[in-house]
Amino acid sequence: MQLAKHIGARVIATLGNPENEDFVRQLGADEIINYKQKDFVAETLRLTHNMGADVVFDCVGGETFRRSIPAVACYGKLITLLDPGNDVVWKEARERNLSIGFVLMLTPMVRDLPKARLHQGGILDQCARLCDAGKLKIHVSKIFSLREAGQAHSLIETGHVCGKIVLVP
Repeated sequence: MQLAKHIGARVIATLGNPENEDFVRQLGADEIINYKQKDFVAETLRLTHNMGADVVFDCVGGETFRRSIPAVACYGKLITLLDPGNDVVWKEARERNLSIGFVLMLTPMVRDLPKARLHQGGILDQCARLCDAGKLKIHVSKIFSLREAGQAHSLIETGHVCGKIVLVP
């Protein structure tokens, strides 16, 4: 969200807990949709005058990915961090001419791609410079020891983490 704001995007964010609204606004959200109270697709379309969002970033997967398709503008991009599942009906995405992207930051390591690792290192260097300049802020929600990694994963799986979880030796 912060990176999208940094390049001038209008950001529409979704959340399920209204207690996190101030946090999400601090990260750069211009509009916030509580998906437990409103249909995020209908609200996105309303906020974009029925055009849809140019880019939708899905970090939930499954049903959320499938439901996001009609919220994306024609010729827009739908990016996911997770597996969209086997029951995606691709007809709407195809008719909208969507670009679908899958992001897995571990790919350069898993596939042994040295050039891709260098490229990702460059991206991380840019983010570090933005952090140093105060233009990108990292919020640490909780710190766990490596021995507590299982607890950290359990907390993440609840979906109630604002910010990052850090593991330390």
